[in-house]
Amino acid sequence: MKKKLICGIGNALVDSEYKVTDTEIADLSLTKGCMELNDQENHMRLLSHLNETHGSVKMMPGGSVANSLYTLSQFGVDASFIGRVSDDVAGNSFIKSLEKVGIKACIDQVDVGITGECLVLITPDHERTMYTHLGVSSDLNKDDIDQNMIKNSRYLLIEGYLVTSDSTKNVALHALDIAIESETKKVITLSDPNVIKFFRDNMMELLHKNFDMVFCNKQEALNISMKDNIEDAIDFLKNYSSEIIITSGSEGAYVICNDERAHEIPEKVSPVDLTGAGDMFLASYIFAKINQKSLSDCVRFANRCAGEVIQEYGAKLDSDSAYKRLYESL
Repeated sequence: MKKKLICGIGNALVDSEYKVTDTEIADLSLTKGCMELNDQENHMRLLSHLNETHGSVKMMPGGSVANSLYTLSQFGVDASFIGRVSDDVAGNSFIKSLEKVGIKACIDQVDVGITGECLVLITPDHERTMYTHLGVSSDLNKDDIDQNMIKNSRYLLIEGYLVTSDSTKNVALHALDIAIESETKKVITLSDPNVIKFFRDNMMELLHKNFDMVFCNKQEALNISMKDNIEDAIDFLKNYSSEIIITSGSEGAYVICNDERAHEIPEKVSPVDLTGAGDMFLASYIFAKINQKSLSDCVRFANRCAGEVIQEYGAKLDSDSAYKRLYESL
Protein backbone atom coordinates (compact mmCIF):
# COMPACT_ATOMS: atom_id res chain seq x y z
CA MET A 1 0.00 0.00 0.00
CA LYS A 2 1.31 3.44 -0.89
CA LYS A 3 2.14 5.64 2.11
CA LYS A 4 0.36 8.75 0.83
CA LEU A 5 -2.83 8.84 -1.14
CA ILE A 6 -2.06 11.87 -3.30
CA CYS A 7 0.80 14.17 -4.20
CA GLY A 8 0.11 17.44 -5.99
CA ILE A 9 2.34 19.79 -7.98
CA GLY A 10 1.23 23.29 -8.85
CA ASN A 11 1.66 27.02 -8.56
CA ALA A 12 1.85 28.20 -4.95
CA LEU A 13 -0.18 31.42 -4.92
CA VAL A 14 -1.94 33.76 -2.55
CA ASP A 15 -5.50 34.61 -3.61
CA SER A 16 -6.62 38.21 -3.03
CA GLU A 17 -10.30 38.80 -3.80
CA TYR A 18 -11.94 42.07 -4.83
CA LYS A 19 -15.46 43.03 -5.83
CA VAL A 20 -15.33 44.88 -9.15
CA THR A 21 -17.64 45.92 -11.98
CA ASP A 22 -17.92 44.49 -15.47
CA THR A 23 -16.59 47.81 -16.76
CA GLU A 24 -13.38 47.35 -14.76
CA ILE A 25 -12.92 43.87 -16.25
CA ALA A 26 -13.36 45.34 -19.74
CA ASP A 27 -10.96 48.22 -18.99
CA LEU A 28 -8.30 45.67 -18.05
CA SER A 29 -8.94 43.81 -21.34
CA LEU A 30 -9.53 40.59 -19.41
CA THR A 31 -11.65 37.66 -20.57
CA LYS A 32 -14.40 37.36 -18.00
CA GLY A 33 -14.40 34.05 -16.12
CA CYS A 34 -10.86 33.15 -17.21
CA MET A 35 -7.29 33.51 -15.94
CA GLU A 36 -4.64 35.71 -17.54
CA LEU A 37 -1.02 36.29 -16.54
CA ASN A 38 0.28 39.61 -15.27
CA ASP A 39 3.86 40.92 -15.02
CA GLN A 40 5.19 42.06 -11.65
CA GLU A 41 5.22 45.81 -12.37
CA ASN A 42 1.63 45.89 -13.62
CA HIS A 43 0.58 43.53 -10.84
CA MET A 44 1.92 45.80 -8.11
CA ARG A 45 0.31 48.86 -9.74
CA LEU A 46 -3.10 47.17 -10.01
CA LEU A 47 -2.84 45.70 -6.51
CA SER A 48 -2.18 49.16 -5.06
CA HIS A 49 -5.12 50.61 -6.99
CA LEU A 50 -7.50 47.86 -5.87
CA ASN A 51 -6.49 48.21 -2.24
CA GLU A 52 -7.04 51.97 -2.38
CA THR A 53 -10.37 51.91 -4.23
CA HIS A 54 -12.00 48.65 -3.15
CA GLY A 55 -10.32 46.89 -0.27
CA SER A 56 -9.96 43.13 -0.44
CA VAL A 57 -12.89 40.83 0.37
CA LYS A 58 -10.65 37.97 1.39
CA MET A 59 -6.97 36.99 1.20
CA MET A 60 -5.81 33.40 1.58
CA PRO A 61 -3.26 30.90 0.28
CA GLY A 62 -4.48 29.38 -2.96
CA GLY A 63 -3.53 27.87 -6.29
CA SER A 64 -5.62 25.18 -7.97
CA VAL A 65 -3.84 22.02 -6.80
CA ALA A 66 -3.19 23.41 -3.32
CA ASN A 67 -6.91 24.23 -2.98
CA SER A 68 -7.88 20.67 -3.90
CA LEU A 69 -5.32 19.14 -1.55
CA TYR A 70 -6.54 21.40 1.25
CA THR A 71 -10.05 19.96 0.90
CA LEU A 72 -8.78 16.38 0.66
CA SER A 73 -6.71 16.85 3.81
CA GLN A 74 -9.76 18.30 5.60
CA PHE A 75 -11.56 15.12 4.54
CA GLY A 76 -8.87 13.06 6.28
CA VAL A 77 -6.81 12.11 3.21
CA ASP A 78 -3.00 11.90 3.36
CA ALA A 79 -1.74 14.54 0.94
CA SER A 80 1.52 16.24 -0.03
CA PHE A 81 2.29 19.33 -2.12
CA ILE A 82 5.33 20.31 -4.19
CA GLY A 83 5.85 23.95 -5.13
CA ARG A 84 7.96 27.10 -4.72
CA VAL A 85 7.45 30.29 -2.72
CA SER A 86 9.59 33.22 -1.62
CA ASP A 87 10.81 33.80 1.92
CA ASP A 88 8.23 36.52 2.51
CA VAL A 89 5.04 36.96 4.53
CA ALA A 90 2.87 35.43 1.80
CA GLY A 91 5.21 32.45 1.37
CA ASN A 92 5.28 31.75 5.09
CA SER A 93 1.50 32.01 5.25
CA PHE A 94 1.13 29.60 2.34
CA ILE A 95 3.29 26.93 3.98
CA LYS A 96 1.63 27.30 7.38
CA SER A 97 -1.86 27.00 5.86
CA LEU A 98 -0.99 23.63 4.32
CA GLU A 99 0.81 22.27 7.36
CA LYS A 100 -2.05 23.37 9.62
CA VAL A 101 -4.40 20.88 7.93
CA GLY A 102 -1.79 18.10 7.81
CA ILE A 103 -0.48 18.44 4.26
CA LYS A 104 3.17 17.45 3.83
CA ALA A 105 4.65 20.59 2.25
CA CYS A 106 7.72 19.93 0.10
CA ILE A 107 8.19 23.58 -0.83
CA ASP A 108 11.37 25.28 -1.96
CA GLN A 109 11.39 28.64 -0.15
CA VAL A 110 13.83 30.99 -1.89
CA ASP A 111 15.25 34.35 -0.76
CA VAL A 112 14.64 36.15 -4.06
CA GLY A 113 11.53 37.49 -5.79
CA ILE A 114 8.02 37.40 -4.36
CA THR A 115 5.47 34.68 -3.75
CA GLY A 116 2.94 34.45 -6.57
CA GLU A 117 -0.42 36.15 -6.19
CA CYS A 118 -3.75 35.80 -7.95
CA LEU A 119 -6.04 38.83 -8.03
CA VAL A 120 -9.52 37.33 -8.04
CA LEU A 121 -11.94 39.91 -9.45
CA ILE A 122 -15.57 39.18 -8.60
CA THR A 123 -18.28 40.84 -10.69
CA PRO A 124 -21.91 41.40 -9.57
CA ASP A 125 -23.02 38.15 -11.25
CA HIS A 126 -20.60 36.31 -8.87
CA GLU A 127 -18.30 35.22 -11.72
CA ARG A 128 -14.59 35.31 -10.93
CA THR A 129 -11.91 36.56 -13.31
CA MET A 130 -8.29 35.96 -12.34
CA TYR A 131 -5.26 38.14 -13.03
CA THR A 132 -2.19 36.24 -11.87
CA HIS A 133 1.44 37.11 -11.23
CA LEU A 134 3.17 33.76 -10.79
CA GLY A 135 6.14 35.16 -8.87
CA VAL A 136 8.77 32.58 -7.96
CA SER A 137 6.35 29.71 -8.63
CA SER A 138 7.21 30.17 -12.31
CA ASP A 139 10.81 29.19 -11.43
CA LEU A 140 9.80 25.72 -10.21
CA ASN A 141 12.35 23.28 -11.62
CA LYS A 142 13.14 19.58 -11.67
CA ASP A 143 15.44 19.90 -8.65
CA ASP A 144 12.40 20.96 -6.59
CA ILE A 145 10.69 17.62 -7.24
CA ASP A 146 10.87 15.05 -4.45
CA GLN A 147 10.78 11.81 -6.45
CA ASN A 148 10.01 9.66 -3.42
CA MET A 149 6.97 11.77 -2.65
CA ILE A 150 5.54 10.88 -6.07
CA LYS A 151 6.66 7.24 -5.93
CA ASN A 152 5.09 6.79 -2.50
CA SER A 153 1.69 8.14 -3.56
CA ARG A 154 -1.25 6.39 -5.18
CA TYR A 155 -2.13 9.50 -7.20
CA LEU A 156 -0.19 12.39 -8.74
CA LEU A 157 -2.25 15.53 -9.35
CA ILE A 158 -0.96 18.28 -11.61
CA GLU A 159 -2.62 21.47 -12.84
CA GLY A 160 -2.83 22.69 -16.41
CA TYR A 161 -1.56 26.09 -15.31
CA LEU A 162 1.94 24.56 -15.37
CA VAL A 163 1.95 24.64 -19.18
CA THR A 164 2.11 28.46 -19.25
CA SER A 165 5.92 28.28 -19.39
CA ASP A 166 8.28 25.73 -20.90
CA SER A 167 10.12 25.49 -17.58
CA THR A 168 7.12 24.46 -15.48
CA LYS A 169 5.77 22.34 -18.35
CA ASN A 170 9.01 20.37 -18.29
CA VAL A 171 8.66 19.96 -14.51
CA ALA A 172 5.21 18.46 -15.09
CA LEU A 173 6.54 16.11 -17.77
CA HIS A 174 9.38 15.04 -15.44
CA ALA A 175 6.91 14.34 -12.62
CA LEU A 176 4.65 12.36 -14.96
CA ASP A 177 7.58 10.18 -16.04
CA ILE A 178 8.30 9.41 -12.38
CA ALA A 179 4.63 8.51 -11.88
CA ILE A 180 4.66 6.23 -14.92
CA GLU A 181 7.78 4.44 -13.67
CA SER A 182 6.33 3.95 -10.19
CA GLU A 183 2.79 3.08 -11.41
CA THR A 184 1.34 6.08 -9.60
CA LYS A 185 -2.02 7.06 -11.09
CA LYS A 186 -1.94 10.36 -12.99
CA VAL A 187 -4.60 13.06 -12.63
CA ILE A 188 -4.74 16.44 -14.38
CA THR A 189 -7.05 19.42 -14.26
CA LEU A 190 -7.02 21.45 -17.48
CA SER A 191 -7.43 24.54 -15.30
CA ASP A 192 -8.70 27.31 -17.57
CA PRO A 193 -10.09 27.92 -21.10
CA ASN A 194 -7.52 30.65 -21.80
CA VAL A 195 -4.63 28.41 -20.75
CA ILE A 196 -5.72 25.90 -23.37
CA LYS A 197 -6.40 28.61 -25.95
CA PHE A 198 -2.90 30.09 -25.71
CA PHE A 199 -0.86 27.04 -24.67
CA ARG A 200 -2.67 24.17 -26.38
CA ASP A 201 0.50 22.59 -27.82
CA ASN A 202 2.08 22.50 -24.36
CA MET A 203 -1.08 20.97 -22.89
CA MET A 204 -1.11 18.29 -25.56
CA GLU A 205 2.45 17.33 -24.60
CA LEU A 206 1.14 16.52 -21.14
CA LEU A 207 -1.95 14.70 -22.38
CA HIS A 208 0.20 12.42 -24.52
CA LYS A 209 1.50 10.94 -21.26
CA ASN A 210 -2.00 9.38 -20.92
CA PHE A 211 -3.88 10.00 -17.69
CA ASP A 212 -6.06 7.97 -15.38
CA MET A 213 -8.34 10.98 -14.78
CA VAL A 214 -8.83 14.26 -16.65
CA PHE A 215 -10.89 17.05 -15.03
CA CYS A 216 -12.09 20.03 -17.05
CA ASN A 217 -15.09 22.24 -17.62
CA LYS A 218 -17.12 22.25 -20.82
CA GLN A 219 -15.29 25.16 -22.46
CA GLU A 220 -11.91 23.65 -21.65
CA ALA A 221 -13.05 20.37 -23.21
CA LEU A 222 -14.16 22.18 -26.36
CA ASN A 223 -10.94 24.20 -26.55
CA ILE A 224 -8.57 21.26 -26.12
CA SER A 225 -10.50 19.07 -28.58
CA MET A 226 -11.11 21.92 -31.05
CA LYS A 227 -14.67 20.60 -31.38
CA ASP A 228 -17.97 22.43 -31.12
CA ASN A 229 -20.01 19.92 -29.10
CA ILE A 230 -19.42 18.01 -25.92
CA GLU A 231 -19.83 14.50 -27.37
CA ASP A 232 -17.06 15.06 -29.91
CA ALA A 233 -14.93 16.57 -27.13
CA ILE A 234 -15.49 13.44 -25.03
CA ASP A 235 -14.46 11.20 -27.93
CA PHE A 236 -11.27 13.26 -28.29
CA LEU A 237 -10.40 13.08 -24.59
CA LYS A 238 -10.95 9.32 -24.54
CA ASN A 239 -7.67 9.06 -26.45
CA TYR A 240 -5.80 10.47 -23.45
CA SER A 241 -7.59 9.23 -20.34
CA SER A 242 -9.62 6.26 -19.14
CA GLU A 243 -11.78 8.55 -16.98
CA ILE A 244 -13.04 11.98 -18.04
CA ILE A 245 -14.90 14.38 -15.75
CA ILE A 246 -16.47 17.47 -17.36
CA THR A 247 -18.28 20.12 -15.33
CA SER A 248 -20.82 22.46 -16.89
CA GLY A 249 -22.28 24.65 -14.16
CA SER A 250 -26.04 24.40 -13.83
CA GLU A 251 -26.09 21.87 -16.69
CA GLY A 252 -24.41 19.41 -14.37
CA ALA A 253 -21.31 17.25 -14.63
CA TYR A 254 -20.56 14.42 -17.03
CA VAL A 255 -18.34 11.44 -16.21
CA ILE A 256 -17.13 8.86 -18.68
CA CYS A 257 -15.17 5.94 -17.26
CA ASN A 258 -14.39 3.28 -19.85
CA ASP A 259 -17.88 2.17 -20.98
CA GLU A 260 -19.75 3.64 -18.00
CA ARG A 261 -21.32 7.11 -18.00
CA ALA A 262 -23.02 9.38 -15.50
CA HIS A 263 -24.59 12.84 -15.69
CA GLU A 264 -25.87 14.60 -12.59
CA ILE A 265 -27.39 18.08 -12.28
CA PRO A 266 -26.58 19.97 -9.06
CA GLU A 267 -29.15 21.41 -6.71
CA LYS A 268 -29.77 25.14 -7.14
CA VAL A 269 -27.95 27.41 -4.68
CA SER A 270 -27.43 31.17 -4.38
CA PRO A 271 -23.74 31.75 -5.18
CA VAL A 272 -21.71 34.70 -3.98
CA ASP A 273 -18.34 33.71 -5.50
CA LEU A 274 -17.52 30.99 -8.04
CA THR A 275 -13.84 30.89 -7.03
CA GLY A 276 -12.62 27.39 -6.22
CA ALA A 277 -15.70 25.53 -7.44
CA GLY A 278 -13.67 23.34 -9.79
CA ASP A 279 -10.96 22.71 -7.20
CA MET A 280 -13.57 21.66 -4.64
CA PHE A 281 -15.36 19.48 -7.20
CA LEU A 282 -12.14 17.65 -8.10
CA ALA A 283 -11.20 16.98 -4.47
CA SER A 284 -14.68 15.80 -3.54
CA TYR A 285 -14.96 13.54 -6.57
CA ILE A 286 -11.64 11.86 -5.77
CA PHE A 287 -12.65 11.47 -2.13
CA ALA A 288 -15.90 9.76 -3.10
CA LYS A 289 -14.07 7.57 -5.60
CA ILE A 290 -11.50 6.29 -3.09
CA ASN A 291 -14.45 5.47 -0.85
CA GLN A 292 -15.69 3.20 -3.66
CA LYS A 293 -18.84 5.13 -4.48
CA SER A 294 -20.60 4.74 -7.82
CA LEU A 295 -19.93 7.27 -10.59
CA SER A 296 -23.31 8.91 -10.00
CA ASP A 297 -22.70 9.12 -6.25
CA CYS A 298 -19.23 10.60 -6.87
CA VAL A 299 -20.70 13.33 -9.07
CA ARG A 300 -23.58 14.06 -6.70
CA PHE A 301 -21.19 14.45 -3.78
CA ALA A 302 -18.82 16.65 -5.80
CA ASN A 303 -21.75 18.81 -6.96
CA ARG A 304 -22.90 19.22 -3.36
CA CYS A 305 -19.45 20.24 -2.12
CA ALA A 306 -18.88 22.67 -4.99
CA GLY A 307 -22.30 24.13 -4.25
CA GLU A 308 -21.22 24.78 -0.68
CA VAL A 309 -17.99 26.62 -1.51
CA ILE A 310 -19.61 29.00 -4.02
CA GLN A 311 -21.91 30.24 -1.27
CA GLU A 312 -18.88 31.70 0.53
CA TYR A 313 -16.12 34.09 -0.54
CA GLY A 314 -12.88 32.36 -1.41
CA ALA A 315 -11.88 28.90 -2.55
CA LYS A 316 -12.12 27.34 0.91
CA LEU A 317 -14.88 26.85 3.44
CA ASP A 318 -14.69 29.02 6.53
CA SER A 319 -14.52 26.31 9.18
CA ASP A 320 -13.21 22.81 9.81
CA SER A 321 -16.70 21.79 10.91
CA ALA A 322 -18.08 22.69 7.47
CA TYR A 323 -15.71 20.19 5.85
CA LYS A 324 -16.57 17.58 8.47
CA ARG A 325 -20.27 18.03 7.82
CA LEU A 326 -19.70 17.45 4.12
CA TYR A 327 -17.55 14.33 4.27
CA GLU A 328 -19.83 12.77 6.87
CA SER A 329 -22.71 13.23 4.41
CA LEU A 330 -21.07 10.98 1.82
